[in-house]
Amino acid sequence: MAYANSNGRKIYFELCGSGPAVVFLHGAGSNGATWWQQLPSFSKAFTCITIDLRCFGRSVAPLDEFGMDQLMSDVLAVLAPLDIDRFAIVGQSLGGMVGLRLCLEHPERVWALCACDSTLGVDHPQINRILAERRLTQRAVSIEQRSLGRWFLAHCPEKAVLYAQINHFNPSARDIDAHDWGNALATLLAPEMLLRLSELRKVMTSTLVVVGREDPIVPVSVAEEMLDLLPNAEMVIVEDAGHSAYFEKPEEFNAKVLSFLGKHAPLPAT
Repeated sequence: MAYANSNGRKIYFELCGSGPAVVFLHGAGSNGATWWQQLPSFSKAFTCITIDLRCFGRSVAPLDEFGMDQLMSDVLAVLAPLDIDRFAIVGQSLGGMVGLRLCLEHPERVWALCACDSTLGVDHPQINRILAERRLTQRAVSIEQRSLGRWFLAHCPEKAVLYAQINHFNPSARDIDAHDWGNALATLLAPEMLLRLSELRKVMTSTLVVVGREDPIVPVSVAEEMLDLLPNAEMVIVEDAGHSAYFEKPEEFNAKVLSFLGKHAPLPAT
């Protein structure tokens, strides 16, 4: 348990395991605690770093500093004192967006990217329409209903409650006005802030796209479009999962991602 200084803000992170570095980046409905089902398996082969991105969990920052550049800087600020030069990223939703930007801006440092249920921050008309509709219709819906698939809600109600409890660690669930938080997310996802789809062709990093069959934000058809544009990518579709496949189907997620990372991990220095 520690904090890193990122332009005057304290960014919370945790470290466990040993081996090539893997950074876990959560989505906009969660924080670093959400990876509890991954760390026991991943830490056997990798140095795992979980981060509370700014404005989430224990990383407190004002909303006017909530932007993609700041989020990328926070990740690099955590890694700097750890002397970690190269790393992989496992990112869900918003975390996948941050991960993709790091692949574009620092390709020499990111040895693999796993983007789970993520729009990747690209300007896609279908995703833009889905997000606009959700801002109007989902305000009164609980975080677990917005993020989890029907199968999981029906068969794992206790874990659905836990998902919601992890979200309540965030300032947005307690201290930040819901309207202000919604505006901050809308600004981050505004079309002028997004990448052109063609930018995906520039991502040379080995990439695994994971998507839940029932993801209400990233339809499988859109994920397949993105897959076709990414030069070095493969895809896994997780059945009976929504927007949080890593949380809903952890055994399947872990097995697929560990296999992918194992294929691309850098060899130890000699």
